[in-house]
Amino acid sequence: MSESKENIEEKVNEDQVEQATEESAAEEVVEIVEEVVEDLEYFKNKFMRAQADVQNMRRRMHDDTEERVRLRLEGLLSDLMAVADYLEAGLKSVPQSIKDAEQGEAFLAGMSAIQQALDMVFLSHGVMFISPASDDDFNPERHEAIETVVNTDLENPQLELLGRGYCMGVKILRPAKVRVISNISEG
Repeated sequence: MSESKENIEEKVNEDQVEQATEESAAEEVVEIVEEVVEDLEYFKNKFMRAQADVQNMRRRMHDDTEERVRLRLEGLLSDLMAVADYLEAGLKSVPQSIKDAEQGEAFLAGMSAIQQALDMVFLSHGVMFISPASDDDFNPERHEAIETVVNTDLENPQLELLGRGYCMGVKILRPAKVRVISNISEG
């Protein structure tokens, strides 16, 4: 019987050792899983941050590119505005002798066609003209007063367009140059 008691004790000890080993192994597995989950969260966070950084970089590059294109377009449009001004001034100051000349009408028609084509270039790029009517109110954001004239015969102030302005959307590229004719002297 003592052998059987020893067998039972040995069996119980083996079961306890086996159970302790299984518990230890389970605890190790739980620890490993927890470490893996922590690592996964860490790398997931790193990935999300890297992805956000890439998106921010792309957006900044896009915005920078748009800004450079806008600045270059505005520079080009500014140069074209000067050409349009010279062309308009030239058409207004054509001497009567040229108008009366044999080819004068054809010359003026050609110059007018060039002016219209230039206007179409502006319009095709979203540039609108600022050309106030004489009865419009003076708007310092859209008009530049080149001169103020007093005329006591007027009931309401008037504007005389000296040079048209240009805008692209809400951005004023150049205000219209106007003469303000008022019935009140300033001073």
